[in-house]
Amino acid sequence: MSIQEVQLKVNPLLGQKTWGVSLGFGSFLTLEFGQPLPPSNEHQKIHGEWHLWLYNCVWRLEEEDRILAASGDERDQLETAIHRLDNLTLQSIDLLPPAWDAVFTFEHQVVLRLFAIYSQNYDHWFLYAPDGNVLSVGPGSCWSYGSSTAIPA
Repeated sequence: MSIQEVQLKVNPLLGQKTWGVSLGFGSFLTLEFGQPLPPSNEHQKIHGEWHLWLYNCVWRLEEEDRILAASGDERDQLETAIHRLDNLTLQSIDLLPPAWDAVFTFEHQVVLRLFAIYSQNYDHWFLYAPDGNVLSVGPGSCWSYGSSTAIPA
């Protein structure tokens, strides 16, 4: 499976605005894209048509020539910095072999960089798609695209 195949799965995000950016457990980070979907129950968080979940990877958020935050920073700093991503248009996604590091570039020179930290056992990040499938990136240089029965984070 090639990097071009993965690129085709993420390209529909280009030109879409983020919303609902949220810090989860530890440094897990989620971003919503597209129209909000109705929750299946009253306790479920509202997600977008596209739901990006940074799972077992480290990340760094930059703006122009400044680092706003990195996933290992104090939680208060992360909570403040991630809101810079809200309501920004995604301009490009670069996928870097062999470990599927990724660079998400938004308007106003805001950049979110993802780095793999596991070569085995753990997925790096997930992209839930409107067609009911999920792109699972990692571990190592592995990836898959298939039906999602799990509720997104």
